[in-house]
Amino acid sequence: MNFLKSKKYLQSDNDGTFWPGYIELPEEENLNNNNDFQNETKEGRFTSNPRIYTGLGLLLLVAVLFLNQTSAFILLVLVALVSTKEWFDIFDYGIIIPYPLLLYSSIAPLVIAYFYGLDNIHIPMFIFPIGVIIYTGTFVSYGIYEKFGSSFLFLIWFGTGIASIGYVLKNLGPLFTFLALISISLSDIAAYEFGRRFGKRKLSESISPNKTVEGFFVGLFVGSFSMCIVLYNFFELDFIQILIISLIFILFGVLGDLFESKIKRSVEIKDSSDFLPGHGGVLDRVDSQILSFPILVLFIQFLDLI
Repeated sequence: MNFLKSKKYLQSDNDGTFWPGYIELPEEENLNNNNDFQNETKEGRFTSNPRIYTGLGLLLLVAVLFLNQTSAFILLVLVALVSTKEWFDIFDYGIIIPYPLLLYSSIAPLVIAYFYGLDNIHIPMFIFPIGVIIYTGTFVSYGIYEKFGSSFLFLIWFGTGIASIGYVLKNLGPLFTFLALISISLSDIAAYEFGRRFGKRKLSESISPNKTVEGFFVGLFVGSFSMCIVLYNFFELDFIQILIISLIFILFGVLGDLFESKIKRSVEIKDSSDFLPGHGGVLDRVDSQILSFPILVLFIQFLDLI
């Protein structure tokens, strides 16, 4: 019986029956043991389910840094640094493709898109392949070809995605960029929570067994609704245009998540790293945004919104 809650317990008499007994204060030793148990329980909440606390910390960090455009850009650079290292470790490039060379494929598109716009975005797309060929042809004589594909994939997928986020940040400001990022996160949270509780049918069991069809549709609705509000307040567009952009934007976020999950399955790992407790690596957190924002940039260019 927990004395700290009621300080009253059931006293047993000699014939084996129980009746409400007298109030008895616990001994100091028992009280200390109770306090120790409660402290361990509180600590266990943090260690057993770090996903919630890490998520709240990330939300606070991103919200603070996106109060200013420069600090938001610095955050994108840090994301590129960590994500590139995670990709480098996943495919174990070693000396075949050095980390600084792979880092160029993520940093260069971001810097060019942010400072010079999309007119010169093709430059790193040309320079990186040439750099890889020159380096490997000069210094490496083994294990070259199996590493080529994944490094170019990183340039095309991550380089283009992080550059698109930088472009949107520069031209539409930190508030719009933050709200668009949050729309994808809300979609992800809604899909995860609803699917975990009510999901019955698997969306793609071979790639991501935890995703469900029910969660997908709920996440698509929540994320699209959020993005509709964002677009409505920033652009003068028809309702149909807003709805189509929002649906496709969130849909490609789901595809980005599945894409990275398939990459991890192919190399037989669960997370890109353990950098974020309960969430895996940075790549695991930005995979949806990395594919969604290039689609948003295409809409922006096509509809001449900037």
